[in-house]
Amino acid sequence: MFKHLQTFKTVYETRNFSHAAEQLFISQPTVSTQIKQLESELNTTLFTRNGRQEILPTASGTQLYHQAQKLLEEWAATKQSLQTTPATNRITCRIAASHTTASVVLPTLLQQLAPISDHYNFQVTLANSTKILTQMTQHKLDFGLVEKPIVTDRIHRLAFGQDDLVHAGDFASPLWLIREPNSGVRHYTDAYLKAHNIKPAQAMVIHSNQIIADLLSQGVGQSIISKHVVTPDVPTASLSANYHRQFYLLTQADTDPSLQPIQTQITQSLQKLA
Repeated sequence: MFKHLQTFKTVYETRNFSHAAEQLFISQPTVSTQIKQLESELNTTLFTRNGRQEILPTASGTQLYHQAQKLLEEWAATKQSLQTTPATNRITCRIAASHTTASVVLPTLLQQLAPISDHYNFQVTLANSTKILTQMTQHKLDFGLVEKPIVTDRIHRLAFGQDDLVHAGDFASPLWLIREPNSGVRHYTDAYLKAHNIKPAQAMVIHSNQIIADLLSQGVGQSIISKHVVTPDVPTASLSANYHRQFYLLTQADTDPSLQPIQTQITQSLQKLA
């Protein structure tokens, strides 16, 4: 019936059976047959001929046209809703990673999660460690990957893997490239500068490890940064054990039961990095 209504609507708008057939990619006899079937079903006349080609809608035809528009729009919306149901039924899983874990851990983890992406709608974002913790406490995230030893009530922390920070870049440069406050690397950078009584003559605050790494590779400035991020051409100096840090997985104390299987898989995947 909806196919007949679409044919009727096209005939009404073109005022011509042949033009309607062209737009619908069907034959003119098919158009005529569908209109006759619709008139028989409704027991009314929908069109009258005015000359050889042009047709005019009757009062019933005009009334049906307005109703048909609504019905066809509702039918289109219904089909769209049904067709997108499998995707919308996927369980949303919100993961945030700090800049270092995004470079070192996230690619491998997402590769392992990719095979089950038909069951989960993964939403991945980047932020500094403190912001991730805040969003976790606000239940805006399900899982967080950080490298700063932070903890709070209702958030569980699991240590995994390890990262070593290095002093990298042009050691004679007066310019220090440092991360923004509350980032994991900034925590260690401040500790290094204080321990060595360094007050940078010049400093550039950059919210991205990758941008800092790119600048170091171009011979610009010096920085405290993960050894996994810098390229081999950048001079580096090892630091003490105080700058060996662990990565952490943050999870909700009251994990949604629907996310429990993915939490188990994430935990198992990350523990292999230990």
